[in-house]
Amino acid sequence: MDVKDPSRKIKPNIKAASSDKRIVYTALLLTIIIATACKSPTTASTGNDAAQQSQPSNKLSSKDRVEVFEDVWKTINENYYDPGFNGVDWRAVRERYRPQAEEAANDFEFYKLFEVMLAELRDAHTVFSRPKSPQDQGKFNPVGGVGISLGEAEGKIVVAEVEPDSDAARAGVKPGMSLRTVNGRTVEELFADIKTRFAGSSSERSMKAVMMTALLYGGFLGSTRTFGIEDFDGKIFDVKVTHFSPRTEAPVLEARRLTSGFGYIKFDQWQPPMDQRFNTELAKMMDAPGLVIDLRGNGGGSGEVLLNIASNFFATETSYGGFRPRNGEAQKYYTHRIEKVYMGAIVILVDEGSASASETFSQFMQESGRAQIIGRQTCGCVLNSYSKRTKDGGTLRYSARVYVSPKGRVLEGTGVMPDETVALTIADLQRGRDAALERAENVLRTLQGSGRRRS
Repeated sequence: MDVKDPSRKIKPNIKAASSDKRIVYTALLLTIIIATACKSPTTASTGNDAAQQSQPSNKLSSKDRVEVFEDVWKTINENYYDPGFNGVDWRAVRERYRPQAEEAANDFEFYKLFEVMLAELRDAHTVFSRPKSPQDQGKFNPVGGVGISLGEAEGKIVVAEVEPDSDAARAGVKPGMSLRTVNGRTVEELFADIKTRFAGSSSERSMKAVMMTALLYGGFLGSTRTFGIEDFDGKIFDVKVTHFSPRTEAPVLEARRLTSGFGYIKFDQWQPPMDQRFNTELAKMMDAPGLVIDLRGNGGGSGEVLLNIASNFFATETSYGGFRPRNGEAQKYYTHRIEKVYMGAIVILVDEGSASASETFSQFMQESGRAQIIGRQTCGCVLNSYSKRTKDGGTLRYSARVYVSPKGRVLEGTGVMPDETVALTIADLQRGRDAALERAENVLRTLQGSGRRRS
Protein backbone atom coordinates (compact mmCIF):
# COMPACT_ATOMS: atom_id res chain seq x y z
CA MET A 1 0.00 0.00 0.00
CA ASP A 2 1.12 3.55 -0.67
CA VAL A 3 0.68 6.59 1.54
CA LYS A 4 2.45 9.66 0.25
CA ASP A 5 5.41 10.72 2.36
CA PRO A 6 6.85 14.00 1.06
CA SER A 7 9.76 13.83 3.49
CA ARG A 8 11.29 10.92 1.59
CA LYS A 9 13.59 11.48 -1.35
CA ILE A 10 12.80 8.04 -2.75
CA LYS A 11 9.62 8.13 -4.74
CA PRO A 12 6.88 6.03 -3.11
CA ASN A 13 5.45 3.30 -5.28
CA ILE A 14 1.92 4.19 -6.35
CA LYS A 15 0.76 0.63 -6.89
CA ALA A 16 1.65 -1.49 -3.93
CA ALA A 17 -0.30 -4.41 -5.32
CA SER A 18 -1.80 -5.49 -8.57
CA SER A 19 -5.13 -3.98 -9.51
CA ASP A 20 -6.25 -6.97 -11.56
CA LYS A 21 -9.03 -8.83 -9.78
CA ARG A 22 -7.44 -12.18 -10.64
CA ILE A 23 -4.06 -11.50 -9.07
CA VAL A 24 -2.78 -9.67 -6.05
CA TYR A 25 0.89 -9.70 -6.91
CA THR A 26 1.83 -9.26 -10.55
CA ALA A 27 5.46 -8.66 -9.67
CA LEU A 28 5.56 -11.68 -7.41
CA LEU A 29 4.10 -13.78 -10.19
CA LEU A 30 6.96 -12.60 -12.37
CA THR A 31 9.27 -13.90 -9.66
CA ILE A 32 7.75 -17.36 -9.94
CA ILE A 33 7.94 -17.29 -13.72
CA ILE A 34 11.62 -16.41 -13.64
CA ALA A 35 12.47 -18.67 -10.74
CA THR A 36 10.95 -21.82 -12.17
CA ALA A 37 11.20 -21.43 -15.91
CA CYS A 38 14.48 -23.18 -16.62
CA LYS A 39 15.05 -25.54 -13.74
CA SER A 40 12.68 -28.48 -14.03
CA PRO A 41 13.13 -31.25 -16.62
CA THR A 42 9.38 -31.79 -16.55
CA THR A 43 8.70 -28.15 -17.16
CA ALA A 44 11.10 -28.11 -20.08
CA SER A 45 8.79 -30.23 -22.19
CA THR A 46 5.66 -28.21 -21.40
CA GLY A 47 6.68 -24.55 -21.37
CA ASN A 48 10.40 -23.96 -21.04
CA ASP A 49 10.63 -23.09 -24.73
CA ALA A 50 8.50 -19.99 -24.19
CA ALA A 51 10.61 -18.91 -21.24
CA GLN A 52 13.85 -19.35 -23.18
CA GLN A 53 12.51 -17.31 -26.09
CA SER A 54 11.84 -14.36 -23.79
CA GLN A 55 15.32 -14.30 -22.25
CA PRO A 56 16.95 -10.87 -22.31
CA SER A 57 20.15 -10.51 -24.30
CA ASN A 58 23.44 -10.44 -22.42
CA LYS A 59 23.84 -6.71 -22.02
CA LEU A 60 25.36 -6.81 -18.55
CA SER A 61 29.04 -7.32 -17.94
CA SER A 62 30.20 -9.23 -14.90
CA LYS A 63 31.04 -5.88 -13.31
CA ASP A 64 27.55 -4.55 -14.08
CA ARG A 65 25.93 -7.56 -12.45
CA VAL A 66 27.97 -7.13 -9.30
CA GLU A 67 27.09 -3.43 -9.12
CA VAL A 68 23.38 -4.13 -9.55
CA PHE A 69 23.51 -6.95 -7.04
CA GLU A 70 25.31 -4.84 -4.44
CA ASP A 71 22.98 -1.90 -5.00
CA VAL A 72 19.90 -4.02 -4.37
CA TRP A 73 21.40 -5.83 -1.40
CA LYS A 74 22.60 -2.57 0.19
CA THR A 75 19.25 -0.82 -0.35
CA ILE A 76 17.47 -3.61 1.49
CA ASN A 77 20.16 -3.76 4.15
CA GLU A 78 19.89 -0.05 4.93
CA ASN A 79 16.23 0.73 4.30
CA TYR A 80 14.12 -2.38 4.85
CA TYR A 81 11.40 -1.76 7.42
CA ASP A 82 12.42 -4.69 9.64
CA PRO A 83 16.00 -4.58 10.97
CA GLY A 84 15.66 -8.31 11.62
CA PHE A 85 14.76 -8.94 7.94
CA ASN A 86 11.87 -11.22 8.88
CA GLY A 87 14.26 -13.61 10.58
CA VAL A 88 16.57 -13.89 7.57
CA ASP A 89 20.35 -13.50 7.98
CA TRP A 90 20.68 -10.87 5.28
CA ARG A 91 24.47 -10.80 5.37
CA ALA A 92 24.55 -14.54 4.89
CA VAL A 93 22.17 -14.12 1.96
CA ARG A 94 24.72 -11.81 0.32
CA GLU A 95 27.54 -14.27 0.82
CA ARG A 96 25.45 -17.09 -0.62
CA TYR A 97 24.07 -15.33 -3.67
CA ARG A 98 26.83 -12.96 -4.79
CA PRO A 99 29.10 -15.73 -6.14
CA GLN A 100 26.17 -17.13 -8.08
CA ALA A 101 25.41 -13.67 -9.49
CA GLU A 102 29.03 -13.30 -10.62
CA GLU A 103 28.99 -16.74 -12.26
CA ALA A 104 25.58 -16.47 -13.92
CA ALA A 105 25.75 -17.78 -17.49
CA ASN A 106 23.65 -14.94 -18.89
CA ASP A 107 21.40 -12.06 -17.91
CA PHE A 108 18.39 -14.32 -17.68
CA GLU A 109 20.09 -16.56 -15.12
CA PHE A 110 21.21 -13.47 -13.21
CA TYR A 111 17.70 -12.06 -12.89
CA LYS A 112 16.24 -15.45 -12.06
CA LEU A 113 18.67 -15.71 -9.15
CA PHE A 114 17.89 -12.17 -8.03
CA GLU A 115 14.21 -12.80 -7.62
CA VAL A 116 14.71 -16.02 -5.68
CA MET A 117 17.05 -14.18 -3.30
CA LEU A 118 14.51 -11.46 -2.51
CA ALA A 119 11.82 -14.08 -1.97
CA GLU A 120 13.72 -15.23 1.12
CA LEU A 121 12.30 -12.18 2.89
CA ARG A 122 8.81 -13.68 2.44
CA ASP A 123 7.40 -10.26 1.70
CA ALA A 124 4.79 -9.76 -1.02
CA HIS A 125 5.76 -6.12 -1.47
CA THR A 126 9.51 -6.59 -1.95
CA VAL A 127 10.30 -7.66 -5.51
CA PHE A 128 12.61 -6.89 -8.38
CA SER A 129 11.34 -6.33 -11.91
CA ARG A 130 13.96 -6.97 -14.55
CA PRO A 131 14.23 -4.46 -17.41
CA LYS A 132 12.21 -5.16 -20.51
CA SER A 133 14.14 -6.62 -23.41
CA PRO A 134 13.24 -6.60 -27.13
CA GLN A 135 12.33 -10.27 -26.79
CA ASP A 136 9.70 -9.37 -24.21
CA GLN A 137 7.77 -7.13 -26.57
CA GLY A 138 4.56 -8.81 -27.62
CA LYS A 139 5.12 -11.82 -25.38
CA PHE A 140 2.14 -12.82 -23.26
CA ASN A 141 0.55 -9.39 -23.59
CA PRO A 142 -2.87 -9.79 -25.26
CA VAL A 143 -5.87 -8.21 -23.60
CA GLY A 144 -8.00 -10.80 -21.84
CA GLY A 145 -7.61 -13.84 -19.65
CA VAL A 146 -8.02 -17.58 -19.56
CA GLY A 147 -11.69 -17.25 -18.65
CA ILE A 148 -11.66 -18.55 -15.10
CA SER A 149 -10.53 -17.56 -11.64
CA LEU A 150 -9.59 -19.98 -8.91
CA GLY A 151 -10.25 -20.31 -5.20
CA GLU A 152 -9.78 -22.84 -2.45
CA ALA A 153 -12.79 -24.61 -0.98
CA GLU A 154 -12.87 -27.66 1.24
CA GLY A 155 -9.21 -28.38 0.57
CA LYS A 156 -9.60 -28.31 -3.22
CA ILE A 157 -8.56 -25.81 -5.87
CA VAL A 158 -11.86 -24.92 -7.49
CA VAL A 159 -13.21 -22.70 -10.22
CA ALA A 160 -14.57 -19.63 -8.44
CA GLU A 161 -15.73 -17.65 -11.49
CA VAL A 162 -16.20 -18.32 -15.19
CA GLU A 163 -16.21 -15.41 -17.61
CA PRO A 164 -19.17 -15.43 -20.01
CA ASP A 165 -18.40 -16.16 -23.65
CA SER A 166 -14.95 -17.54 -22.82
CA ASP A 167 -13.39 -20.76 -24.10
CA ALA A 168 -13.85 -22.20 -20.62
CA ALA A 169 -17.55 -21.32 -20.52
CA ARG A 170 -18.12 -22.78 -23.97
CA ALA A 171 -16.35 -25.97 -22.87
CA GLY A 172 -18.79 -26.37 -19.99
CA VAL A 173 -16.67 -25.18 -17.08
CA LYS A 174 -18.81 -24.00 -14.17
CA PRO A 175 -18.12 -22.53 -10.72
CA GLY A 176 -17.59 -25.25 -8.15
CA MET A 177 -15.79 -27.62 -10.49
CA SER A 178 -12.27 -28.63 -9.43
CA LEU A 179 -8.99 -27.99 -11.22
CA ARG A 180 -6.97 -31.22 -11.24
CA THR A 181 -4.19 -30.74 -13.81
CA VAL A 182 -2.48 -28.09 -15.93
CA ASN A 183 -0.67 -29.23 -19.07
CA GLY A 184 -0.78 -32.79 -17.82
CA ARG A 185 0.78 -32.08 -14.43
CA THR A 186 -1.27 -32.29 -11.25
CA VAL A 187 -1.98 -29.19 -9.23
CA GLU A 188 -0.26 -30.79 -6.24
CA GLU A 189 2.87 -31.47 -8.29
CA LEU A 190 3.02 -27.91 -9.61
CA PHE A 191 2.51 -26.42 -6.17
CA ALA A 192 5.26 -28.62 -4.73
CA ASP A 193 7.57 -27.63 -7.58
CA ILE A 194 7.03 -23.92 -6.97
CA LYS A 195 7.54 -24.30 -3.22
CA THR A 196 10.92 -25.99 -3.70
CA ARG A 197 12.19 -22.96 -5.61
CA PHE A 198 10.45 -20.10 -3.88
CA ALA A 199 10.76 -19.21 -0.20
CA GLY A 200 7.25 -17.88 0.19
CA SER A 201 5.26 -14.71 0.63
CA SER A 202 3.81 -12.60 3.42
CA SER A 203 1.45 -15.38 4.50
CA GLU A 204 0.31 -18.83 3.46
CA ARG A 205 -2.79 -17.22 1.99
CA SER A 206 -0.83 -14.83 -0.21
CA MET A 207 1.48 -17.63 -1.34
CA LYS A 208 -1.48 -19.80 -2.26
CA ALA A 209 -3.00 -16.93 -4.25
CA VAL A 210 0.23 -16.42 -6.15
CA MET A 211 0.54 -20.12 -6.92
CA MET A 212 -3.03 -20.32 -8.18
CA THR A 213 -2.40 -17.35 -10.44
CA ALA A 214 0.79 -19.00 -11.70
CA LEU A 215 -1.32 -21.98 -12.79
CA LEU A 216 -3.42 -19.64 -14.91
CA TYR A 217 -0.83 -17.19 -16.19
CA GLY A 218 2.72 -18.27 -15.28
CA GLY A 219 5.06 -18.20 -18.27
CA PHE A 220 6.88 -21.31 -17.08
CA LEU A 221 3.91 -23.36 -18.31
CA GLY A 222 4.14 -22.03 -21.84
CA SER A 223 1.98 -19.92 -24.11
CA THR A 224 -1.05 -22.22 -24.03
CA ARG A 225 -2.69 -24.12 -21.25
CA THR A 226 -4.76 -27.27 -21.00
CA PHE A 227 -6.77 -27.50 -17.81
CA GLY A 228 -7.97 -30.84 -16.50
CA ILE A 229 -11.33 -30.02 -14.92
CA GLU A 230 -13.29 -32.39 -12.69
CA ASP A 231 -17.03 -31.95 -13.19
CA PHE A 232 -19.80 -32.41 -10.64
CA ASP A 233 -20.00 -36.14 -11.41
CA GLY A 234 -16.30 -36.72 -10.78
CA LYS A 235 -15.38 -36.97 -14.46
CA ILE A 236 -12.34 -35.11 -15.77
CA PHE A 237 -12.38 -33.29 -19.10
CA ASP A 238 -9.74 -31.16 -20.79
CA VAL A 239 -10.18 -27.49 -21.60
CA LYS A 240 -7.55 -25.90 -23.83
CA VAL A 241 -7.20 -22.12 -23.76
CA THR A 242 -4.81 -19.59 -25.21
CA HIS A 243 -2.45 -18.15 -22.63
CA PHE A 244 -3.01 -14.52 -21.76
CA SER A 245 -1.15 -12.53 -19.15
CA PRO A 246 -3.33 -10.75 -16.59
CA ARG A 247 -5.01 -7.84 -18.32
CA THR A 248 -4.57 -4.28 -17.26
CA GLU A 249 -7.93 -2.72 -16.54
CA ALA A 250 -9.23 0.59 -15.35
CA PRO A 251 -10.61 0.42 -11.82
CA VAL A 252 -13.94 -1.38 -11.73
CA LEU A 253 -16.76 -0.32 -9.41
CA GLU A 254 -20.20 -1.88 -9.01
CA ALA A 255 -22.92 -0.10 -7.03
CA ARG A 256 -26.58 -0.95 -6.57
CA ARG A 257 -29.47 -1.16 -4.16
CA LEU A 258 -30.02 -4.66 -2.91
CA THR A 259 -33.57 -5.99 -2.78
CA SER A 260 -33.32 -5.62 1.00
CA GLY A 261 -32.96 -1.87 0.54
CA PHE A 262 -29.35 -1.82 1.71
CA GLY A 263 -26.67 -0.23 -0.41
CA TYR A 264 -23.91 -2.28 -2.01
CA ILE A 265 -20.59 -1.02 -3.40
CA LYS A 266 -17.82 -3.26 -4.71
CA PHE A 267 -14.56 -2.08 -6.25
CA ASP A 268 -11.32 -3.78 -7.21
CA GLN A 269 -8.57 -1.28 -6.39
CA TRP A 270 -7.84 1.85 -4.42
CA GLN A 271 -6.61 3.97 -7.30
CA PRO A 272 -7.74 7.34 -8.67
CA PRO A 273 -10.41 8.16 -9.63
CA MET A 274 -11.98 5.42 -7.49
CA ASP A 275 -12.54 7.81 -4.58
CA GLN A 276 -14.54 10.19 -6.78
CA ARG A 277 -16.58 7.34 -8.24
CA PHE A 278 -17.21 5.84 -4.80
CA ASN A 279 -18.36 9.18 -3.42
CA THR A 280 -20.69 9.73 -6.36
CA GLU A 281 -22.36 6.34 -5.86
CA LEU A 282 -22.53 6.72 -2.08
CA ALA A 283 -24.31 10.06 -2.50
CA LYS A 284 -27.16 8.18 -4.17
CA MET A 285 -27.47 5.85 -1.17
CA MET A 286 -27.30 8.27 1.75
CA ASP A 287 -30.82 7.24 2.78
CA ALA A 288 -30.01 3.51 2.79
CA PRO A 289 -30.32 2.06 6.32
CA GLY A 290 -27.19 -0.01 5.82
CA LEU A 291 -24.26 -0.38 3.44
CA VAL A 292 -22.20 -3.36 2.27
CA ILE A 293 -18.68 -2.52 1.07
CA ASP A 294 -17.32 -5.50 -0.84
CA LEU A 295 -13.50 -5.66 -0.82
CA ARG A 296 -13.15 -9.30 -1.79
CA GLY A 297 -10.31 -9.67 -4.25
CA ASN A 298 -9.29 -6.02 -3.86
CA GLY A 299 -5.49 -6.04 -3.80
CA GLY A 300 -4.85 -2.50 -2.58
CA GLY A 301 -3.57 0.80 -3.93
CA SER A 302 -3.27 4.40 -2.78
CA GLY A 303 -3.57 5.55 0.81
CA GLU A 304 -4.79 8.95 -0.34
CA VAL A 305 -7.75 7.34 -2.10
CA LEU A 306 -8.41 5.27 1.01
CA LEU A 307 -8.58 8.31 3.28
CA ASN A 308 -10.87 10.13 0.85
CA ILE A 309 -13.29 7.19 0.94
CA ALA A 310 -13.00 6.57 4.69
CA SER A 311 -13.81 10.21 5.45
CA ASN A 312 -17.39 9.54 4.30
CA PHE A 313 -18.06 7.64 7.51
CA PHE A 314 -16.75 9.89 10.31
CA ALA A 315 -18.16 13.19 11.51
CA THR A 316 -14.85 14.18 13.11
CA GLU A 317 -11.21 13.64 12.21
CA THR A 318 -10.42 10.08 13.20
CA SER A 319 -7.08 8.30 13.43
CA TYR A 320 -6.57 5.73 10.70
CA GLY A 321 -3.35 4.46 12.27
CA GLY A 322 0.02 5.00 10.69
CA PHE A 323 3.14 3.62 9.07
CA ARG A 324 6.24 2.90 11.11
CA PRO A 325 9.67 3.10 9.47
CA ARG A 326 12.67 1.04 10.45
CA ASN A 327 13.77 3.62 12.94
CA GLY A 328 11.39 6.06 14.55
CA GLU A 329 7.74 6.41 15.39
CA ALA A 330 4.83 5.76 13.12
CA GLN A 331 3.57 8.65 11.02
CA LYS A 332 -0.16 8.84 11.72
CA TYR A 333 -2.93 9.68 9.29
CA TYR A 334 -6.46 10.96 9.86
CA THR A 335 -9.74 11.18 8.02
CA HIS A 336 -10.82 14.68 7.07
CA ARG A 337 -14.10 16.46 7.61
CA ILE A 338 -16.60 16.51 4.79
CA GLU A 339 -19.96 18.19 4.36
CA LYS A 340 -22.19 15.12 4.53
CA VAL A 341 -21.36 11.88 6.34
CA TYR A 342 -23.04 8.51 5.85
CA MET A 343 -24.47 7.50 9.24
CA GLY A 344 -25.92 4.05 8.52
CA ALA A 345 -24.56 0.69 9.65
CA ILE A 346 -21.76 -0.82 7.57
CA VAL A 347 -20.58 -4.34 6.83
CA ILE A 348 -17.33 -4.97 4.96
CA LEU A 349 -16.80 -8.20 3.02
CA VAL A 350 -13.25 -9.54 2.79
CA ASP A 351 -11.40 -12.67 1.74
CA GLU A 352 -7.83 -13.89 1.28
CA GLY A 353 -7.61 -11.73 -1.86
CA SER A 354 -8.22 -8.55 0.17
CA ALA A 355 -4.76 -7.08 0.59
CA SER A 356 -2.80 -3.99 1.53
CA ALA A 357 -5.09 -0.91 1.54
CA SER A 358 -8.16 -3.14 1.74
CA GLU A 359 -6.77 -4.62 4.94
CA THR A 360 -5.83 -1.35 6.60
CA PHE A 361 -9.24 0.13 5.78
CA SER A 362 -11.05 -2.91 7.17
CA GLN A 363 -8.97 -3.01 10.34
CA PHE A 364 -9.44 0.71 10.91
CA MET A 365 -13.19 0.51 10.38
CA GLN A 366 -13.42 -2.53 12.66
CA GLU A 367 -11.37 -1.02 15.49
CA SER A 368 -13.29 2.24 15.36
CA GLY A 369 -16.55 0.33 15.76
CA ARG A 370 -17.75 1.77 12.47
CA ALA A 371 -18.15 -1.54 10.62
CA GLN A 372 -18.41 -5.26 11.10
CA ILE A 373 -16.17 -7.49 9.00
CA ILE A 374 -17.55 -10.65 7.40
CA GLY A 375 -15.87 -13.23 5.20
CA ARG A 376 -12.46 -14.87 5.37
CA GLN A 377 -9.13 -13.88 6.90
CA THR A 378 -7.34 -11.40 4.67
CA CYS A 379 -3.98 -11.72 2.97
CA GLY A 380 -1.71 -10.28 5.67
CA CYS A 381 0.20 -8.24 3.07
CA VAL A 382 0.30 -4.82 4.65
CA LEU A 383 3.49 -2.89 4.02
CA ASN A 384 4.30 0.48 2.46
CA SER A 385 6.69 -0.01 -0.46
CA TYR A 386 9.03 2.42 -2.19
CA SER A 387 10.57 2.01 -5.64
CA LYS A 388 14.14 2.48 -6.86
CA ARG A 389 15.50 2.20 -10.39
CA THR A 390 18.78 0.30 -10.78
CA LYS A 391 21.49 1.06 -13.33
CA ASP A 392 20.44 -1.78 -15.61
CA GLY A 393 16.94 -0.34 -16.01
CA GLY A 394 15.32 -2.72 -13.55
CA THR A 395 13.14 -1.65 -10.65
CA LEU A 396 13.51 -2.66 -7.02
CA ARG A 397 10.39 -2.30 -4.89
CA TYR A 398 11.01 -2.76 -1.20
CA SER A 399 9.02 -2.44 2.00
CA ALA A 400 10.08 0.66 3.90
CA ARG A 401 7.29 1.02 6.48
CA VAL A 402 4.83 -1.25 8.24
CA TYR A 403 1.21 -0.38 9.01
CA VAL A 404 0.24 -0.08 12.67
CA SER A 405 -3.48 0.15 13.42
CA PRO A 406 -5.01 2.75 15.78
CA LYS A 407 -4.89 0.13 18.56
CA GLY A 408 -1.31 -0.84 17.78
CA ARG A 409 -1.88 -3.99 15.77
CA VAL A 410 0.54 -4.99 12.99
CA LEU A 411 -1.30 -6.86 10.23
CA GLU A 412 1.65 -8.06 8.14
CA GLY A 413 1.64 -11.85 8.03
CA THR A 414 -1.67 -12.20 9.87
CA GLY A 415 -4.25 -9.98 8.21
CA VAL A 416 -7.68 -8.90 9.36
CA MET A 417 -9.74 -11.36 11.38
CA PRO A 418 -13.44 -11.12 10.45
CA ASP A 419 -16.07 -10.65 13.13
CA GLU A 420 -17.83 -13.55 11.44
CA THR A 421 -16.18 -16.10 9.18
CA VAL A 422 -18.11 -17.38 6.18
CA ALA A 423 -16.29 -20.22 4.44
CA LEU A 424 -16.25 -20.73 0.69
CA THR A 425 -18.03 -23.99 -0.10
CA ILE A 426 -18.32 -26.02 -3.26
CA ALA A 427 -22.10 -26.29 -2.84
CA ASP A 428 -22.47 -22.52 -2.70
CA LEU A 429 -20.33 -22.08 -5.82
CA GLN A 430 -22.39 -24.66 -7.69
CA ARG A 431 -25.63 -22.94 -6.74
CA GLY A 432 -24.30 -19.44 -7.38
CA ARG A 433 -24.99 -18.53 -3.78
CA ASP A 434 -23.12 -15.67 -2.12
CA ALA A 435 -23.32 -16.76 1.51
CA ALA A 436 -21.14 -13.92 2.76
CA LEU A 437 -23.38 -11.28 1.20
CA GLU A 438 -26.45 -12.99 2.62
CA ARG A 439 -24.88 -12.95 6.07
CA ALA A 440 -23.98 -9.27 5.66
CA GLU A 441 -27.60 -8.39 4.94
CA ASN A 442 -28.76 -10.35 7.99
CA VAL A 443 -26.28 -8.49 10.18
CA LEU A 444 -27.50 -5.16 8.82
CA ARG A 445 -31.10 -6.15 9.53
CA THR A 446 -30.15 -6.95 13.11
CA LEU A 447 -28.34 -3.64 13.51
CA GLN A 448 -31.27 -1.79 11.96
CA GLY A 449 -33.72 -3.47 14.32
CA SER A 450 -31.61 -2.61 17.34
CA GLY A 451 -31.33 1.00 16.23
CA ARG A 452 -27.53 0.87 16.26
CA ARG A 453 -26.37 3.75 14.13
CA ARG A 454 -23.27 5.83 14.56
CA SER A 455 -23.83 9.35 15.80
